[in-house]
Amino acid sequence: MPGSPPLPSESAPLLSLCLATYNRARYLDRYLTHHLGALDAAGIDYELVVSDNCSTDETPQILARYSAQHPRMRVSRQLRNVGAYPNILATLHQACGEVVVSIADDDLMIAETLLDYVQRMADDPALVMIQSPWLLVDETKDNAVIGKFYDFEGDWRFESGQYGNCLAFVLQNHVFPECWLIRRSALPSIAGPIPKFAYSFFHMLANALWKGDVLFCPQPHLAATAVSKGQSAQVGNTEAMESWDIYRGGLELMASYARQFNPGALPNATSVGAVITDFVCERMTVAAKLQAHAKNWSNAYQILRRLHAYELTPPIGVDHDDVARLAAIETAFVECAQLGASEIVVGASVPDHILERMNPIEGARLIRLSEIDPGDVRRAYCVLETGPDASMRPQDLSCDILKVMERFPIFPPAT
Repeated sequence: MPGSPPLPSESAPLLSLCLATYNRARYLDRYLTHHLGALDAAGIDYELVVSDNCSTDETPQILARYSAQHPRMRVSRQLRNVGAYPNILATLHQACGEVVVSIADDDLMIAETLLDYVQRMADDPALVMIQSPWLLVDETKDNAVIGKFYDFEGDWRFESGQYGNCLAFVLQNHVFPECWLIRRSALPSIAGPIPKFAYSFFHMLANALWKGDVLFCPQPHLAATAVSKGQSAQVGNTEAMESWDIYRGGLELMASYARQFNPGALPNATSVGAVITDFVCERMTVAAKLQAHAKNWSNAYQILRRLHAYELTPPIGVDHDDVARLAAIETAFVECAQLGASEIVVGASVPDHILERMNPIEGARLIRLSEIDPGDVRRAYCVLETGPDASMRPQDLSCDILKVMERFPIFPPAT
C-alpha cells in the first residue's frame, strides 16, 4: 500500500534517523555534518531518511550534494507543502530501521546517549518506545545550553497497559513525551495524523502503551534550538503558546484508557480533574509569558482571564493591568485594519513608548498625523479622546480607544 512502512528484511538497518525539513537551508550543513559524521564514527548500521516539504530555498541542492556522497541517505521531496507534521509522518512511513527516531532540522542528537538507547531497544524486544527530556540551547549565544525541558530521577518503565501509573508519572513530573525512539514494527499502531482534540504526543504515548513497554530515561538524547537567530518562530515555542487545551485533551485520553484498562487505578473524577487542571494551568502560565514576550497582548490577556477563573494571578513579567491596556490598544488597531483601513492614524495621546510595544498590524501601517500622505487610501483615526480630526474624509474611520478599553477590564487585586 502506498505510504506504508517497508516490510522488514534481513538487510534492514538498526537505526532510521528521520529528518523532515522545509526551507531550513541554513541549518542543513550543520545537521548533516553532525549526524552523518557521528553515526559513521560509531560504526552503527543506520539510514538517514529525509523528506523535503517542497522547499523553495537551497534545500534541494544541499540534500543532493550530501546524498551523492553518503549512500545511507534516502531523500524524497513532497510535490506540495503538506504541512509540518504530515511531512514528519512521511519520514516515519519510509523508515526501514529496527529503531526509528525523528530529529528536527534545527536540533542535534547527543550521539552517545542516543546510541545507548538504540542498543537498549535492540536488546529488549518488549520495549516499543523510549522517552527522554531534551536540552534547550540558545543559537544567539553560540548554542549555549540554557535549560532542560522537564526532569526526573532514574529510569521509569511502564509495562504495556499501565496507563494509570504512567499518567501519574506524567502529571507529577510535568512530562511532555515529545522526544522519543520507537520500534518500527510498532509504528503503524502508534503514529498517525494529528488528532484535533488531544495533543499528538500524549496520543502516541497512549498508543505505545497498548503495544508494549515504555521506558522514560532522564538523560537527554538531543539538544533543541529554543532561541533562534532566524525570524521564524520555533515550532515548540508556538505549541507552548497555543496548545494547552489539547494538552488537557491528551491527558484526558490517557485517563480514559486508565479507567477502562486499569479499573481502580485512578481516584475519583473530581480529583483527577483537579490534577489535570493544575498541569494545564501551569502550561497556560507559560503561554501567557510567551505571548506577552512576543507582544501578543490580546492573547496574553485572554489567557490571564482564563487563569483568573481558577483564582490564579501568576506573574508573567508584565503587570496584568498593563496587559489589559495594551490588549485594548492592539485590538483597536486590529479592528481598524479589519474594517478596511490601510493607514491607522494614531493620536498624540498614545505615546511612542506604547507604539514600540506593538507588533505590526496585518494589512495596515501605523502613522502619526504628521505622516499623513495625500494618497487615496482609507484611514482610521485611533485616539484616546473623542472628536474627529480636521484631516478626516467621509471614507475614513474613527476609533475611540477608551471605548475599546471597556472590553478589557483590568484585573482585581490579588488576594
